[in-house]
Amino acid sequence: MLTNSCKVWLCLIGNVIAMILVLIFVCIFRDDSSKYFRFGPNEDLIVISILINTWNKWFGLILFIGIIKSCDVLVNELGSPILGFRIYNPDKKVIDDFTKNELNFLANAMWFTNSFRTVLMVVVNITQFDIALSGMIMSEILSIFTVRHLLNTKKFVKGKSKNKSRSDGDGDFGHSDTEDEILLDNIIIE
Repeated sequence: MLTNSCKVWLCLIGNVIAMILVLIFVCIFRDDSSKYFRFGPNEDLIVISILINTWNKWFGLILFIGIIKSCDVLVNELGSPILGFRIYNPDKKVIDDFTKNELNFLANAMWFTNSFRTVLMVVVNITQFDIALSGMIMSEILSIFTVRHLLNTKKFVKGKSKNKSRSDGDGDFGHSDTEDEILLDNIIIE
């Protein structure tokens, strides 16, 4: 049986292989007259009814996309999980940090604005490859920081020696070793 780590590594390798195959396919069969695989402003580049024919407009568009993508990453990695885990976790029966109406409003408002932003970004991304690529790169760079922030709130025990103290300050959030040992001792592995 594969460990969770092995499963994730296999998925990553599969994703990389699929991406490489798509890139090879596109490079072999692309149409040189296509307007999609261009870079920078062009006299016929229109994004959401705005002509992007100068470098100032193109950099303004990239800045706009960076702001939208930053909001997207922050919302999806920091805000949406809070709402999703409160609503869809069948084991969480008591919600003590939101009222029912507040959670209902916030979730629906958040998902509506996410959907609208997604539609807007699809229209922007299909206009030209460099625009889509720059937005993706900005999202991934910001995601490095949000994932790191979220990981810094966790305590990791894999690879730590049993002789080494687990409260070495790395991820210790006020839990004593005794509490952690009691929690670990109560886990039943079937």
